Amino acid sequence: MEIVNENDHNGEMDVLEAQMRKERSMEILKAHNVPYIEHLPVIETSDCIRVRTADEIARRAVACLFAIQVACDASGGHASLKKSRKFFGEKLAEFGVEESLTRKERKVLRDKCSNQEFCSMTWKYEAYWVLLWALGIVDRLDYPADACDCDFAINAVADCNGMDEFLAKVQLRDISEILDEADLIYRYDWACVDARIHEEEAPAGLNPDVVFERHCGLNWLIDADGADDWDNVSTNT
Repeated sequence: MEIVNENDHNGEMDVLEAQMRKERSMEILKAHNVPYIEHLPVIETSDCIRVRTADEIARRAVACLFAIQVACDASGGHASLKKSRKFFGEKLAEFGVEESLTRKERKVLRDKCSNQEFCSMTWKYEAYWVLLWALGIVDRLDYPADACDCDFAINAVADCNGMDEFLAKVQLRDISEILDEADLIYRYDWACVDARIHEEEAPAGLNPDVVFERHCGLNWLIDADGADDWDNVSTNT
């Protein structure tokens, strides 16, 4: 009688899951005429990644949004920045997310920053948009050609009186959906990086900044690099 090792069976299923996900992504790439390479590896499977809770994602989203808003307001000058920091500092306390701030977010909210640091923080709208999608607040992640709907992104939190009310709107997506998008953005980002290496425009109308920030957001969701560092998410392609 042959003895079947259950771990071997599960491992085979994991490999199949990852390969099928890769093949679905490549079909989407083909449909949009996005270049790809067959030998780009598969990404992690559901058994190999960290599955974050809705509360953890929601707190990351809210803290990120408040830092983004301060960075956006910084263009109005010192008086505007001072007022913005005071307002969103109070919002952080209201939502109970002061301890969720990253090092870069704390700097934007409290310390002297360069224009480049403020600008970089405003691009986090795209990574924040991914979190809203994972929380079921954004319906779908469209083809990454255009920037997200900033008004919707702001009102998703601004319309709520505190974290409990925000969490009441949340319906966390299944990890398989998140992995599908993580695999797809990995391949979109490869196409953008390859174009940049060859000093060409990003292909098929892709916006490389949107692609990069979405890649950051999705890789943070699955903690792809094991570092759990929102400020410095690995997006190797």
